[in-house]
Amino acid sequence: MKKFTKILTLLMALCMFCTMFAACGSKEAAEEKPATESKEEVKEEGNAKKACLLTTSPLGNDFSDIVWSGFKELEAAGWEVKCIEVSEAAEYPDQIRAMAAEGYTVMFTMFDELSQVALDLSDELAEKYPDLHVFMLDTYMEHDKANCTSVSVDPFESSFVAGFIAANVTEKDIVGWIGHKDILKIQRFRDGYIAGVNYADKGVEVVAAFTGAPKDPIKGQETARAMIQNNDIDLIYQTNYLGGPGVIAACAEAGIKCIGVDSWQGDIDPCVFWSAVKPMNIAVVSLANQYLEGAEFKTSIDFNLRSGGAVYDKRDEGNISPELLAEVKQLIEDIRSGKIDVFEGFDQYRLKY
Repeated sequence: MKKFTKILTLLMALCMFCTMFAACGSKEAAEEKPATESKEEVKEEGNAKKACLLTTSPLGNDFSDIVWSGFKELEAAGWEVKCIEVSEAAEYPDQIRAMAAEGYTVMFTMFDELSQVALDLSDELAEKYPDLHVFMLDTYMEHDKANCTSVSVDPFESSFVAGFIAANVTEKDIVGWIGHKDILKIQRFRDGYIAGVNYADKGVEVVAAFTGAPKDPIKGQETARAMIQNNDIDLIYQTNYLGGPGVIAACAEAGIKCIGVDSWQGDIDPCVFWSAVKPMNIAVVSLANQYLEGAEFKTSIDFNLRSGGAVYDKRDEGNISPELLAEVKQLIEDIRSGKIDVFEGFDQYRLKY
């Protein structure tokens, strides 16, 4: 009986040990399972398609909206996107840090003041967020920060084509151009336009003016009126940013043609028969997808015709003659292939990258 009791006791102890072992194994499995899921979540987060835009110019104007249209395209493709409109300079660093902390691995900054702050924070961002890359849109900043890229969509080519068209459609020997500030970015529009006019017809003169007010359409309208009154012109190319609609209004009043800028502006007034577009949306989509594919980025890049950029909107094709349209398409192909050098005579505008 004692022997039987001992055997029974051993069996019971063995059962308890097995039960405890099974329970322990289940507990470890339960603990390991969340850890495995957590690793998967981290992996998914690391590959997450998250892109944000930080801008000092609120959405609702043509230029900002064409940039944001690129983000909407990304969103339709499954990206998580966000736009932060920053108005106070004191907020720039905190907003950049906040977007990085939220896991946005593709960050786009717009306009030099904000982009400079991102550049100043680049070392901090590289240390804390090694997967983050900052694309500084519409800037020609030179730097050596591997996690930042200056992105230009140079207007020289589109302005060259606009100048070629202007020289071919004008019935005068003089055409106009109006910009806002006398700075490098805007000079590129003016001189690209002049280069295109000269390429088409060296006998056509370009009269140019700056309004000094990039956000004032009244000033744009006044400047255009004065130009029209003082010169025998029948066409103006406007690159006056938010003041551009004022230039267009003056052209409409005078019954002359106007060339729009940045995005298609034919919907503002029928006098805008052509728009020299600046396809920032193409740059946004391309860069984000290249990042997702693991591309290495230079510190500066340019989106031009060779990079898949565009210089006009197809909705304008019916506004010029079929013969001129054929010439324009050939011109664009020759620029893309390098057969035509748009910077000839304007070497100071050649980009180093």
